Amino acid sequence: MLTLHLKLDPSVDNDQAAVMAETLGEMTIASSVIRENRDESGHWIVQWYFGESPVMDDIKGRLSVQAAMLGIDLPDMKDLKAEDVPDENWLEKVYQEPEPFSVGPFFIYGSHHKDPVPDGRIGLLIDAATAFGSGEHGTTKGCLEAMLDLKAKGICPWNILDMGTGSGILAIAAWKLWHTPILATDIDDESVRVADRYRDLNKVPDGNTGMICAEGDGFALPLVQDKKPYELVIANILAGPLIEMAQDLYDVTDRPGYVILSGMLTDQAVDVRAAYEACGFTFKRDYIHGKWASLVLQKL
Repeated sequence: MLTLHLKLDPSVDNDQAAVMAETLGEMTIASSVIRENRDESGHWIVQWYFGESPVMDDIKGRLSVQAAMLGIDLPDMKDLKAEDVPDENWLEKVYQEPEPFSVGPFFIYGSHHKDPVPDGRIGLLIDAATAFGSGEHGTTKGCLEAMLDLKAKGICPWNILDMGTGSGILAIAAWKLWHTPILATDIDDESVRVADRYRDLNKVPDGNTGMICAEGDGFALPLVQDKKPYELVIANILAGPLIEMAQDLYDVTDRPGYVILSGMLTDQAVDVRAAYEACGFTFKRDYIHGKWASLVLQKL
């Protein structure tokens, strides 16, 4: 296990810091971003974790391009390098203890929080340390809000697919809303392991009546095809992969069925929406949090 960290100027805003943390995407197994010393006026500390030694020229190039797109200045990266972290300590190193927070009736908290879930709330136990999605990011909030709105409209999907599940937070939330079978997949085996763990911690059943976590290459995973069609598909990934998978996603969606798409910046949402409308989806609404967008579309 290796770690790499970068210090960003205090003037960088929350959304910009979050984008920088996600810049290395599939190269990493985890990332975190936090203000130095938890001081709101302090520098941002962005940290990434790798399973194997990364190519530093590639990393520096990606970070430089992303920073230029965001209009922020980077520190001198001449001495930037990845350092060894003992495998048994990496979660402890990145572990954060944020206060519990709410998205509608969802009460999202870490394992350090020992008080009971408030009455009438839906508890989601997800540690920020996993960095695969703890609910704080605008894309995750948008997806949770979209599910809540579908529920409020009387939509009760009988079969759900969470493509690119990460920590499993959205699949867990969906099961707690509807108690319906959910297939949660990810191309990264570490994400699947984490999702498995949080499914169990959140007391969501395994198997065909609960939440199945599976590793595989998107829609090429046989299990995804075996269990189609899906009345709800959730995909919180990135704009590029979302556009590429539009037709595949359409093909596994039931009629009438819904899709919740996220992981895109607001200025990317136009292209993502166009790709899905071209396949036959009908746009229903969007959810905006800062620079992040989530889209809801329907297959009629």
